[in-house]
Amino acid sequence: MFRIALCDDNLSFLEYEKEIIDHFMTEHAVESVCDIYLSGNELVKTGDKIKNYDLFLLDCDMKGLTGFDTARKIYELFPGAKIAFATNYYDFTREGYKYNAVRYLVKQEKTFNAELMECISYVLKNSSQDEKMLELSDSLVKVRMDNIIYIGSDKHYIEYFVKNEDSANYTKRCSLDEAQSELPEYFVRVHQRYIVNMKNAIQIKRNMIIIRKNDKETIELPIARNRYDEVNRKFCLIKGAI
Repeated sequence: MFRIALCDDNLSFLEYEKEIIDHFMTEHAVESVCDIYLSGNELVKTGDKIKNYDLFLLDCDMKGLTGFDTARKIYELFPGAKIAFATNYYDFTREGYKYNAVRYLVKQEKTFNAELMECISYVLKNSSQDEKMLELSDSLVKVRMDNIIYIGSDKHYIEYFVKNEDSANYTKRCSLDEAQSELPEYFVRVHQRYIVNMKNAIQIKRNMIIIRKNDKETIELPIARNRYDEVNRKFCLIKGAI
């Protein structure tokens, strides 16, 4: 899920931006949420929820907190935030790049649409290594690596079990070996049918691994007899590193 925060004190322009983004995401089969805020204060008041956004598009010249003021407060909460600025004026360009802006968009009808789509494409393609683009049969979905609980195999398909707000699962046609080749080392093959994110592992037993599904629930998966020693070793190494 790709999440964008739009912040501008002009509601009609916010709706215009959102329409462009929704059309782009639909055309490229990317699951997305686009939230709108009418002031920097309104956005900043969301607190830690700010960390859920993949891109912020801020109007520079807002009443109250300007776009640059808002950017400073976002970075205080979320140092890794990706921020783009939009304005009617070219004069803000130098100031904008002091805030490590990924893009600087000028509100001109002839160019804004194309520049906004290019900005989103850039951020999608340069997502953090902690995130993974799942190329499903009919869509492209972005998930955070740490949110993948485990991956299960069923014949020619695999299923990613993901913890997030929607508790979504995603199915892809490929082998478990192919899936593991694209994952970091803390994803461990525990069975012919399962790969587990060891960051979510709680306990290792002789024939099973217990993993955390959420704050209240756990999941038990089998460990193949010939994999136990290696799984237990990696469990200890990863938990020690954490």
